[in-house]
Amino acid sequence: MMKLVAKSSLLIAFALFFTSCEKDQNNNSGPAAVGQSSSTMDLKIPNGFNFETTESVSLDLNIDQAPLNARYLVKVYTENPSVIASPIYQAFISNGARLNTALTIPTGLQQLYLVMQAPDGSSFLTIVPKAKNISHTFYRSKNKAQVESFGSPDCVSGCDHSQSHSNWWEANIEDDIYCVTGSYNGSGGITVKNGAILRLCGSGSIPNITLNEGQIQIVAGANVTVNNFNINSHSDNELVVYQGATLTITNWFSPNADVVNYGTMNVAALNLNSGADLENHGDFTVTTTNYCSFNGDVDNYGTLIVSGNASINSGSKFENYCGLYFNGDLQHNGEIKCYSYTKVGGKWTINGGAKHEMKNGAMAVCEDLMLNGKIEGKGSTSLFKVNDRSDANWGAEIKKNIQFCDVNGIENVAARNFKDGAAEGCSLVIPSDACNPEGNGQPQVADADNDGVADELDAYPNDASRAANSYFPSENSYGTVAYEDLWPAFGDYDFNDLVVDYRYQQVLNADNEVVDLKARFVSRAMGGSLDNGFGIALDIAPGVISSVSGTRYFNSLISTNANGTESGQSKAVIIVYDDASQVLVNNTGQAFVNTVSGNPTVAPDTTDITINFSSAQTAASLGTAPYNPFIFVNQTRGREVHLAGEAPTDLADASLFGTLDDDTDPNSADDTYKSANNLPWAIHVVGGFNYPEERVDISQAYNYFSVWAQSGGVSYTTWYDDQPGYLNISDLYQ
Repeated sequence: MMKLVAKSSLLIAFALFFTSCEKDQNNNSGPAAVGQSSSTMDLKIPNGFNFETTESVSLDLNIDQAPLNARYLVKVYTENPSVIASPIYQAFISNGARLNTALTIPTGLQQLYLVMQAPDGSSFLTIVPKAKNISHTFYRSKNKAQVESFGSPDCVSGCDHSQSHSNWWEANIEDDIYCVTGSYNGSGGITVKNGAILRLCGSGSIPNITLNEGQIQIVAGANVTVNNFNINSHSDNELVVYQGATLTITNWFSPNADVVNYGTMNVAALNLNSGADLENHGDFTVTTTNYCSFNGDVDNYGTLIVSGNASINSGSKFENYCGLYFNGDLQHNGEIKCYSYTKVGGKWTINGGAKHEMKNGAMAVCEDLMLNGKIEGKGSTSLFKVNDRSDANWGAEIKKNIQFCDVNGIENVAARNFKDGAAEGCSLVIPSDACNPEGNGQPQVADADNDGVADELDAYPNDASRAANSYFPSENSYGTVAYEDLWPAFGDYDFNDLVVDYRYQQVLNADNEVVDLKARFVSRAMGGSLDNGFGIALDIAPGVISSVSGTRYFNSLISTNANGTESGQSKAVIIVYDDASQVLVNNTGQAFVNTVSGNPTVAPDTTDITINFSSAQTAASLGTAPYNPFIFVNQTRGREVHLAGEAPTDLADASLFGTLDDDTDPNSADDTYKSANNLPWAIHVVGGFNYPEERVDISQAYNYFSVWAQSGGVSYTTWYDDQPGYLNISDLYQ
């Protein structure tokens, strides 16, 4: 049915169209995906789909018979919690007091990592499968085997060839994806060549696999055993084992190109050649006591175990961010940088020219040590521990921030071997954690502000009203909101008229209540000539807030209450800034800001907002991040543009709903800011977003955006990731 539109609305819409970003019909699409459309306008979107890249799950956590009668700190991660990962949520829990909360996570995750940190600093890791309702009891289930699974590519979508495995065959068409399902019966072999992609989704045994040129993916749920797995030297060659997948190699594994493991890899013996890099995020085990040799580089973010003897040869570099185990003897001729925990079960020989570098409280343990090279500490003091005999020759060095501990006393390490402040001793306290199960010493539990949270866990040890910081998406990452500003008329769907990154910090007290809400907004792009404002709406009354600081007003448009919230609102609305053109000041002489590659750039602008509450609030009362962010268009306060399904504020101009291309039902809790064919004017990407180049439709820049949208968010949930075949780089702003 045709909408009846007021003449004035039509005139406004046409004016907006010609004063905002003028677009052409450039078509620079890359490889087509199944169900891909080059125009978002052509998509068939299911009713009820709001283009969400996040979902909400319920956490119900408990402690049973914890050893200390004090608060413990729970940290939730979306990836293996190595030292470079940061949690998406933190809260306290104690004996007899359950923790129930709604948690926002990226859609498509299949597992969460829960780290329980004790008041003495020790901690351990539990992996739980993603579900709408997640229940877990700590300590009682500590030693139970955990279920692991992870969303990854599958053999349902994106396949150019779908088949079972039998006999000998080749995957040999350039860039084609060969999806192999079913049970593998232990016969035949597969050769990958000419840049093809082999995706193994089934289980069983394949005697021979050879990668000449291309990529091999072992996907979640697959359990593959290979006798001879050959990876030849080529710059594009890569083996990827996804979380939830298992690859077992029963013979020598001697790769000449990149190996990336997110799941479980078991190899009988390993020779990592100089042209190969091993990146481990999961569990990688050399299962037999055959000699293991490393000539290439290793980055370990998970657990890497060598069951027998090993050598790290000259030119090989290790970076260890979690648990690295050599159960036999280690001949060390290369370089190890250890940020967490390294253990050698036998004799560790660090030869001349070799180096073991330890950073920020790392720990290394061996049975015996023969030191001819160097052990060096950087950052906070680290611990090198020898359980039995320690020897060092004349040129050996133990230097800088290292405490050297020989449990039964040093046998043959001279004072001259200690340099630049390194010292003998075993007193350094290092708590156990998810990567270091051993630790050293017994931390003392102290609580300076008597808030019930040990200083070890207290982010504010001298402030009884504050105890922790919980970030979203995390302390080290941002989410992104991106807008089309021609509402209620359709835009061109490059989603770059205003692009804002965000990160929220909830300051919690010991009872997990929110005392302060802090936000950082990084405005990156302005692909239009309209002077738009930007704000957020919280699900609380304005009076709950005592003060707002950091807002930026350039024009006489916004009226505020004494506490800094916008006046005339029944819920707390904070206008971050009223004019993006005064934030991203365009002095380039070009029409747009940071949307045309090659044009002069404008530095992204950072705005920090602090919201103080008159009394501590429950996290649930505030709503969930990103807290209904919106723009208002061209200094017209009522012309609000929100994410699909979000509510307008009280100051939105309701007369615009249902005009032009908008099909908003303001009385619906879900059917807002969408067109009649369910298209939005704003999107939110929790993992950060590389927005399209000016005049490029998002469906053209991202090969699987249209597939994702038309599936109602079921397929290609991480369509925005930089994965093979996902992006058309030339269509994204550089």
